[in-house]
Amino acid sequence: MPVSRRAVLLQGGVIGAGFIAADLSGVRALAQAPPLPERRSLRGLAWNDPIVETYRDAVGQLKNRPDGDLFNWVNLAKIHGTDVETYHLCPHGNWYFLPWHRAYLLMYERLIRDVTGNPSFALPFWDWTEDPRLPEIFVEPRTPDGKPNWLYVADPGYERTWPSAEPLPSENVGPAVLRRILTPGIYEQFATSRPSGQNSLDPSWVVDRDAGVQGELEGNLHNMVHNHVGGWMPTSMSPRDPLFLAHHSNIDRIWAVWNALGNPNCPDPLWRDMRFERHFYNVDGTFASPTVSELLLPEPLGYTYGLAPPAAAASPHVMALRDNLTTLYAGARPAGSIVAYTVANAQGAASAGDQPLELVVDVDSGLVAAVARRPPPGAGAELVDAAAARERLAAGTRALAFIREVAVTQPRTMIRLFLDGVGLSPATPVTDPHYVGSFAVFGHAAHAGGHAKPSFVVDLTDPIGRVYGGRANPPGRLTLQVLAVPSRSAHGTVGSVTLGRIEVAFVTS
Repeated sequence: MPVSRRAVLLQGGVIGAGFIAADLSGVRALAQAPPLPERRSLRGLAWNDPIVETYRDAVGQLKNRPDGDLFNWVNLAKIHGTDVETYHLCPHGNWYFLPWHRAYLLMYERLIRDVTGNPSFALPFWDWTEDPRLPEIFVEPRTPDGKPNWLYVADPGYERTWPSAEPLPSENVGPAVLRRILTPGIYEQFATSRPSGQNSLDPSWVVDRDAGVQGELEGNLHNMVHNHVGGWMPTSMSPRDPLFLAHHSNIDRIWAVWNALGNPNCPDPLWRDMRFERHFYNVDGTFASPTVSELLLPEPLGYTYGLAPPAAAASPHVMALRDNLTTLYAGARPAGSIVAYTVANAQGAASAGDQPLELVVDVDSGLVAAVARRPPPGAGAELVDAAAARERLAAGTRALAFIREVAVTQPRTMIRLFLDGVGLSPATPVTDPHYVGSFAVFGHAAHAGGHAKPSFVVDLTDPIGRVYGGRANPPGRLTLQVLAVPSRSAHGTVGSVTLGRIEVAFVTS
């Protein structure tokens, strides 16, 4: 039996101007709907798979719409942030990054269902951890049967620059990165933290870009995939590349996986109650203005990743760690549970060429010893046994490094952080035991006016264990080294990197 347009809207949860069914009849309709469309990995999907064909055909239709059409492909990309008088800049570098992009993807997904007449369509995701090469369906100008491939980018000057046969670097998308990202903690550490000083639900906080602290999900994985791919992807018009939706679908999936492992979303009303007023469109052209609280789970929105229910509730030890992390990110320093040390880059020194920027942080050697005594991380078992992972993390003392006010002169520069390394250069492998982690400024933000310099957080716990675990008397100072490394897609060009200060925080539960 044909599926009516109303059934499609109910299945997607669009009722009125909101994204969630607001009345009982809508909820019942959703509950009685067919199985939810499942977002699937692109890995293994053939050119003629219905998901691929629907996506490709829809992109072609939207690209061929008149320039003045609301749903013209370029006009949809503008919502991501170019014409600030008409559209809203998307949030990057603050805690609205994940829910805003979930709503943005949802708008595309529902529009594709509408224009193709395929109500079972769900956006595919590019799982760069399992398949780090650019998916084949995006790199060939024509399909195997000779038709135009609308997923290919041929815009002069904006062709993708990453070699299609070369995998993305494991330091950006590899299993170890995913393990660290999925480590249990609090939302602001997993994703990105609140804008500094936020005290209201004024909509200007949504676009207060780079005003929070980016964790590894945004600061490394998200930013560097954009920067590596090149073309449109490192720009504010990145959605002009159809690969954008597959990239961000995987970011969205990782958020859902993190929740499924038993990690709760942020309870703060300054996050949950924020409304993205008139940021998005329903398929009939009316505005959609969801609140963050309406965007917390995929299933009520009309799609699924087929994940298991969330893990069991956390133990008191885990709750204590989360409380302390929440306090840390809020800027408070209760005695005994959180101790922080700061060093400023007073001389404005920079990492340039082969020379790292070094800053020495004086700390309590007893805290370094406490971190170094922690048991080493497992080899991925914590992703299977989430409860055991939470207990391991809650035991003892952890250390975090906050790298504040980062500026780069070359947009696609990658930044590596080391701890007490010797003879460092861009050739130093990330397998070096002194390597801490990588992060980057999202390409277009490097030269964008009016943005605060972004800040990042990197977990020092395991690196301290590797470097000092075998020492009887760990030092009372940590030398943190920031090294600029060029992205392959930047053709070997590397800029200089500077920063305002580094803070090292020790958190004990």
